[in-house]
Amino acid sequence: MTAIVHTDQQLLAMLAQDSRNAFEAIYDRYWEAMFNAAYKRLKDKELCRDIVQDVFTDLWMRRNQVSINHLKAYLLTAVRFQVYKLAAREKAGSSFYELYETLAASACQAEEQVMEKEFFYFVKAWIDVLPEKRRKMLLLHTEEELSTREIARELALSQKTVQNQLGATIQRLRMHIASFFMSLLIGFLLLLL
Repeated sequence: MTAIVHTDQQLLAMLAQDSRNAFEAIYDRYWEAMFNAAYKRLKDKELCRDIVQDVFTDLWMRRNQVSINHLKAYLLTAVRFQVYKLAAREKAGSSFYELYETLAASACQAEEQVMEKEFFYFVKAWIDVLPEKRRKMLLLHTEEELSTREIARELALSQKTVQNQLGATIQRLRMHIASFFMSLLIGFLLLLL
């Protein structure tokens, strides 16, 4: 007897109805791609497992609240978001981020969703104003997960040029993300005063 293979949309509909089987099917289908996406950037298996676990925990906790059109893209974006948060934490320093996490943990879930949307808008707006080639390089690297060699081939550039420009762009993006979280921290602290 062959097992029924559900589409992502069917699994999401079942997940919204609290189906553990749907959750397990989503996990089985995407955990490896998510782990690989995180590992490609972090090269730390334990940290990558934690990130994937956090994303799946969040998916289960918000299964009745999120509206997802493209499951794979959503999950990979969530992994990248966690990687960017980690990068911002390392740039800003652990004491800053520990304070941010303590404050964020006390925020209600509605505020968290608004903050997440603001973060994605903030990053998207920054990416949208990049010069055309740099934007294309970054999107090919982050969304399509192409290597610098593959990007160089696609854009008819040298691999060294792609490495240099992509490295500089990612470094600037990390600083931009760190400033976003610093602004959030200042906002939280002002609310507490």
